[in-house]
Amino acid sequence: MALWQMALLALVVAWILQSAGVWLQMRHYQNTFGALRTQWSDGVLGAGAAPGRLGKGVIVLIVVDSQRVVRRLCMMQGRSVFSKFRERHDFDGLEIAEVKSAVAAPAFERGVGVAISKAIEQIEKVTASREASEAAA
Repeated sequence: MALWQMALLALVVAWILQSAGVWLQMRHYQNTFGALRTQWSDGVLGAGAAPGRLGKGVIVLIVVDSQRVVRRLCMMQGRSVFSKFRERHDFDGLEIAEVKSAVAAPAFERGVGVAISKAIEQIEKVTASREASEAAA
């Protein structure tokens, strides 16, 4: 077998392995998202992401209750498809305003702060939309 054929075969195998890894990671994301929606069906769920260029990428899922208090914050951080969601209990029980001020601090990791901020923006949009529809009804 020629060298170019072996290189092409290696490229195809790497592509197949990457596709399988992405599929597994998306399944894990969907399972975690579904579990949070089921467990906290009366709250609002927001998702935020901060893709990493050379560093680690971050995906954050936040669930808040009707008083905008964080019930659960799950974070997936890493460079590979083997990253898993981990719960961050240090944010449980904090109000959204407190979380915003915590992630705005200079010592806070930038990618995580961006992902959390995007999830909070999404929560605020959903909450404002719900309040507007309730006011109209």
